[in-house]
Amino acid sequence: MKALLAVSLLLLVAHSLAKQLPKSGRTKLAARDPGTPGQYNLDLDRLPQNVAVVEGATVVFSCGVEAPSNSHSIQWTEFASNPNGAPISDNELVGNHPQRDRYTILHRDPHEYSLQISAVRLADGGYYQCRNGQASPPNKRQHQASLTVIASQPNCTSTIGDSGVVLDLAYHTNDCILNYRGGIIPNKTWSGIGPFNQLQVSTTENVWAGMALNVTRAMDTRAHQCTTFFTGHFLPVDADSAENVPTFTRVFQSKQMFVYWGPQNHDVNPKKDTYEAGDVLTCTSDAFPDPLYQWQNMRTNEIFTGNTVTLSEAWRGFNQTMRCQSQNTIEGTNYASNVFQVVYMPPLTEPPTTLPTTTTTPPPPVAPCRDLTGPWISDSPTRASLCVRLDLNQNGAMTGLLKNATDTYWVDIVGRAQADKFDQIGFNGIWPVNIGVSSFVGECHRCFGVEQLLVNVVSKTKGEPCGTPGRTQYTTQYSFRRADGTLTCPNIPTF
Repeated sequence: MKALLAVSLLLLVAHSLAKQLPKSGRTKLAARDPGTPGQYNLDLDRLPQNVAVVEGATVVFSCGVEAPSNSHSIQWTEFASNPNGAPISDNELVGNHPQRDRYTILHRDPHEYSLQISAVRLADGGYYQCRNGQASPPNKRQHQASLTVIASQPNCTSTIGDSGVVLDLAYHTNDCILNYRGGIIPNKTWSGIGPFNQLQVSTTENVWAGMALNVTRAMDTRAHQCTTFFTGHFLPVDADSAENVPTFTRVFQSKQMFVYWGPQNHDVNPKKDTYEAGDVLTCTSDAFPDPLYQWQNMRTNEIFTGNTVTLSEAWRGFNQTMRCQSQNTIEGTNYASNVFQVVYMPPLTEPPTTLPTTTTTPPPPVAPCRDLTGPWISDSPTRASLCVRLDLNQNGAMTGLLKNATDTYWVDIVGRAQADKFDQIGFNGIWPVNIGVSSFVGECHRCFGVEQLLVNVVSKTKGEPCGTPGRTQYTTQYSFRRADGTLTCPNIPTF
């Protein structure tokens, strides 16, 4: 079915093209009759050749006589604006042709009657004929050639964004449509690193060429090219028509691609039936840009940042699952992968050494958080610093400062915690330079004596005027921990 459609399209284009040509220049599919006089038997010389140019160029169609003579009447006729032919010259320019100001008859020697067209326009595309009006018979003393005019700019579109960032294995398309006028159809083809599929569709006024690909990592920093050129398809073969293929090449380059991908091939090593205190688990992930890692003991809810974690003696005798999360951000979207490893540390076979009885009471598995006042640090999903001041005499009123890792400044925040309780907190912040406003809601839990403040964020950017809304973004949950002397807070605004 596809082959039949392609053949039908070619026949339709050939039929449409033939209707546009003057009768003496229409395409013949049969070979030339050996008995037909050739162009070198005519009394015309330096016969015009097919040519293709970009609009705005200057074109010269050559034509001359074998020997100067007062009996010659060298006439130029154009078939671009009139299928029956519009006269241009009879040795010199004649009539009031609308494009007369851009036509020149060149006489650089006594033999020459060449036609020059300046500042070529798209509408100039078509056939031009040079003939000796005094010859007998006239139809044996004429020759014509095609001027194909290519639009100055193709109309090209792509599903690849302005940044050029694409995801590995994502599907994308590029396409270009080029307007032209003339009797010879240009070709367009895509080239570059593959694999990709492409298709060309041609009419008598434009040529469309499209391509589709699934991105591979080998395409990183690469682009594809769409080349316009000409072949011998649909060229006239009459004895009085030029048969050359126009020498023309034009290349358009698509956007350069930068290939990114989220975490893949996520794994944990070593894998063993039993582990010992001091063993180190290493988490690996194939991702670009490089991911951030976070470990969590699913039994104790302890959190560790980095791609390695050292097994604690406190975990001995328990069967626990360790989760490693790998995460990166591409064009504002977070990509994450989790891998789990069961860790069992058997009890010691020898009785432990008797130690002095400790008076320290072990922390309970779950307890309320203390006063949230003070510095906090988060490493997941990105690094952030938080300074909090609570006023217990004003029902948990809160002021503070917040800074992301990418910010060079602190942002004032204001909110409130539950009165006399610190397991829930909410606050707002407004970023400068039209970045927008963000609202934060958090919960704090103390697990085995370790406080963890989990915060979610909803951000709203500023919209355009007249009611156009800005973008709303929901972030991945931040995990804050006590700074423990590693963060010095600036002066926090007072109530």
